[in-house]
Amino acid sequence: MAASGEVGKLLQVQNGTPPTTNFNGVDAVHACNILQQLKALYDEAQLTDIVVEVDHGKTFSCHRNVLAAISPYFRSMFTSGLTESSRREVRIVGVESESMHLVLDYAYTSRVTLSESNVQALFTAASIFQIPALQDQCAQFMVSRLDPQNCIGVFMFADAYGHQELRERSQDYIRKKFLCVAREQEFLQMTTEQLVSILNSDDLNVEKEEHVFESIVRWLEHDRSGREVYLTEVFSQCIRLPLLDEAFLSRIPATFACALALSNDPAETKARLTGTNGCPQRLGMTASEMVICFDAAHKHSGKKQTVPCLDTVTGRVFKLCKPPNDLREVGILVSSENDIYIAGGYRPSNSEVSIDHRAESDFWQYEHAGNRWLPRAPLLRARIGCRLVHCCGKLYALGGRVYEGDGRNALKSVECYDTRDNCWTAVSPMPVAMEFHSAVEYKDRIYVLQGENFFCFDPRKDYWSHLAPMTVPRSQGLAALYKNCIYYIAGICRNHQRTFTVEVYDIETNTWSRRRDLPFDHATSPYIKAMLLQGRLHLFVRATQVMVEEHVFRTSRKNSLYQYDDEADAWAKVYETPDRLWDLGRHFECAVAKLYPQCLQKVL
Repeated sequence: MAASGEVGKLLQVQNGTPPTTNFNGVDAVHACNILQQLKALYDEAQLTDIVVEVDHGKTFSCHRNVLAAISPYFRSMFTSGLTESSRREVRIVGVESESMHLVLDYAYTSRVTLSESNVQALFTAASIFQIPALQDQCAQFMVSRLDPQNCIGVFMFADAYGHQELRERSQDYIRKKFLCVAREQEFLQMTTEQLVSILNSDDLNVEKEEHVFESIVRWLEHDRSGREVYLTEVFSQCIRLPLLDEAFLSRIPATFACALALSNDPAETKARLTGTNGCPQRLGMTASEMVICFDAAHKHSGKKQTVPCLDTVTGRVFKLCKPPNDLREVGILVSSENDIYIAGGYRPSNSEVSIDHRAESDFWQYEHAGNRWLPRAPLLRARIGCRLVHCCGKLYALGGRVYEGDGRNALKSVECYDTRDNCWTAVSPMPVAMEFHSAVEYKDRIYVLQGENFFCFDPRKDYWSHLAPMTVPRSQGLAALYKNCIYYIAGICRNHQRTFTVEVYDIETNTWSRRRDLPFDHATSPYIKAMLLQGRLHLFVRATQVMVEEHVFRTSRKNSLYQYDDEADAWAKVYETPDRLWDLGRHFECAVAKLYPQCLQKVL
């Protein structure tokens, strides 16, 4: 039979007739058309064969086959041969009318509109109807809206419904933001098992074990009569005694000391506390405040960017994951909650002669645990060198520059990012376009400085106001908020000469005052960045020294950290980076954040 088939194909080819072939085409539009027609029939109540009644007597006329196709619950109901399979109307208990409406929208259109007010009720309905894809969408929405106020409620909700991913994601969030979350009222509502699952983790972001102890006591006091019986169990599973300070232990009341199984013999207690082997530190205890340098190039990698992180206390050097697409001159922000963001910038050109760079609208958030950058909603306007500021619970991208039209153009536009909605919206632009400007936040207002311009933005009123200009107008200076004052350091004057002038702006009195000039030599062409490190004002300085050796000019660079003594009005060098570990470009930026060494690549 196979041979005769081959002969037949050969004869067809010889006679000029193409052999018959099977064609399995897929019409991508067909499924969409089917859904559109079913939705039209539903909207017009045509060919409907079932009425679903939910809570409060609300009814929906729909099609059995559509319900059965998306929901095993309905499929079983309509095909089981029981009384519901032949009824014209069925009643569902525990489903709200809005949730049923959204489920049917999803069934007939594959789309769903979620909000904070409907997501949990819809999740419940999707659970009843056994629609895991819809449950997962609801779970992803809840994860995107996690904050210190709602994360415990979401965790308890996920625990009740057994949704593993939502439970784990909300649990991770609680551990990450533990100090904020533990102050919330919902923290006191957790069961013993839920509390233990949070507190017994190595990933708890606390700097001291005392915080864990205090949170347990607060939870206990909320219902002491009902919870005291579990105290010993909770302490034994959650408290790491060797990590508690001895002085703190000596002040613990007797009832709690008994639950901790502390001995009355000080020597025995001390013996239990001395060995930390087998008692791992919490994640937050390993964090170190480090200086992060962007736009650095490793000495062995040419122009390829690297992001060194300096632990100035221990002298260790680590490497952070570099920005995606090797982005340069990005806006950088470390929020009060230690979240790191970068925005805009440009991708370096392969051309040696090209100096104009196409601005990017990328926006990324750093994930500490994975040492990676996670994409977020892009900026509305691509921009290079914008300033990022956190104010009133939102992020603001201000100014920057682009290369468009007739060349290089500064920007005056400002946009606001909502972390909950993952979206940007435009707000009132700055009174003038700015690049190489500075921006700081103080008491829910944003202060922007550049040359003769000094503005204050009130996000609640969406309004810009003018403030007293600095006494020595200069551009490209550095602003830092220190002790409720804005320090404006160095810059370039109108005659294009660099200056090391330092001025301080008293925000409350709207006045400027001078400080001593920086003690740097102009011949070293220092490039400076200002920052707060360990609560003190610091400058990170890249200085270039030119030497002549046997009629040959040689250059060497030193990267140093200077600390400010505000009482003496003086700067002192406190740290110097290892020689020639990397080179910093003129547009390098520095940020300070708490980083976790075990998540980074160690260099030194």
